[in-house]
Amino acid sequence: MHILLFIFYSLLCGIAIVKIPFIRKSGLRPVLLLLLFALHVVIGLAHNLIAYRYYPDHGDIWDYFWNSFIYRHRLGSDFSAFLADNASWTHFSHNGMIFIQMILSFFSFDHLGINTLLFSFPVFLGNIALFRVFRDRFPNDPLTALTVFLLPSTLFWTSCIHREGVLYMLLGFLLLSIHRMMTAGYRTGGLWRSIVSLLLIFYFRSGFALTLAAAIFVWWYLEKPPFRPLLARIAFGITGTLLLSILAFPGLHIPAVLAGWQKEFYALYGHSRLPLPVMDGSWSGLFRVLPAAFLNGLFEPLPGSGGQPIYLAFSIELLAIWAVALPALLRTRLKAPFSIFCILFSVAGMLAIGLFVPFAGAIVRYRSIYLPFLIAPCLHAIADLGPLRQLNGWLFRHVYSQTRMTLPNN
Repeated sequence: MHILLFIFYSLLCGIAIVKIPFIRKSGLRPVLLLLLFALHVVIGLAHNLIAYRYYPDHGDIWDYFWNSFIYRHRLGSDFSAFLADNASWTHFSHNGMIFIQMILSFFSFDHLGINTLLFSFPVFLGNIALFRVFRDRFPNDPLTALTVFLLPSTLFWTSCIHREGVLYMLLGFLLLSIHRMMTAGYRTGGLWRSIVSLLLIFYFRSGFALTLAAAIFVWWYLEKPPFRPLLARIAFGITGTLLLSILAFPGLHIPAVLAGWQKEFYALYGHSRLPLPVMDGSWSGLFRVLPAAFLNGLFEPLPGSGGQPIYLAFSIELLAIWAVALPALLRTRLKAPFSIFCILFSVAGMLAIGLFVPFAGAIVRYRSIYLPFLIAPCLHAIADLGPLRQLNGWLFRHVYSQTRMTLPNN
C-alpha cells in the first residue's frame, strides 16, 4: 500500500509543480523543475538510508520519526505527559520537527519515505522563492541562481526532514517578501508574511534568526536611503536597551551568554570533535576562542579531519567554494546591497557556528544553508569571465522557458 501511496503523492506533486503559477513564474522549464524536485526527493530518501546505516543511533531524522509515535500517543491519551515534554522553550522548539513528523505521518500512514516526499514539496517551494530572489538580484546569471538547488551539502541537509530544510524554506519565503517590498513598494501583506516567516525561523533556531535580522537590517539600510533615519533610531534604541539590560543584570553580559550557549554543545557527545577553547564568560575568554571559531566555522572540516570518510566530500566542496569566493573578494566588486547582505549573513552565521559547535558533523550541517549566500554574490562578481559568460549563455538557452529568456550580452 505504501508504494501505491508514494506513487500517488508523487503524481500530485508533479502536477502541482507544472500547474502552480508561483512555481511557473520562476521561468524554469517544466521538465527541469520536475527533475530538480525529483533530485530533491531522491537525495532525501538516500539521506534516510545513510543516516540509518552510519549515524550514531540512526541520527536525529529517525529519532524524530520514532518519537512522533510516542508524542502522538501522549497527545491522545496522556496529555499531562505531552505538556511536560514541552514545558520549556528549549524543548518546545526542539520538538518542532517531531510535530512535523506527526502531521506528515497522518497522511503517509506512518511511513518515513512518504513523509520525506511530502516534506520535500513545501521545501521545494521555498527553494523556488529563493531562486526567484537570486534570479532578480543577480540578473543575466542563471548559474548563480541555480546554486540555490545544486550545492551538494545544502541539497543533502535540506532534503531530509530536518531543521535545515525548514529554515531554508522559510528563508526563501522571507527574502522573497522583502525583495518584493524593496522593488515593488511597501505592502501590508508582504510585511506580515515577512514577520510570520521571521518568527517561525526564530522558533526553529533563535540564533539563526538574530544574525539574519541583523543582516536584513544592513541590507535595507543600504538599499533604501529614505528609511535610514528611522533605521538609525531603531538601531540606537536596540543598542540602548541592550546596554541598560547589561547594567541592570550583570550576569547577562555578552561573553557570559555566549559561554552558556557553547556549554550546551560541549555537553553533547560526538565522534568528530574539533579543537575549540572553552569560553569562561569573560571578554578575554571570548577573544581567545575567536581564532579557532574562525577556522572551524569557515574552513573545517579540512581534508583528513573529522574522522569520517564522508567529510572528505564536504571538505572538497568547501575548498571549491572558497576558490570561487576569494578571487571575487579580492576583486572588491561586491558593492550591491544584496551582495553585502549575503556575505554578512553567511560569514557572521558561519563564525557563530564555529564559536559554539565543536563537532565537524554538526558544523557541516548547520553551515549548509549559509553556503549559497557565500558563493552566489562571489560567483556573480566573476560572471564576466569568458568561460562563465559562455556557460551562462548556454544555460539561458536550455534552462529558461522561452517566455523568460533574456540572453546576456556577449
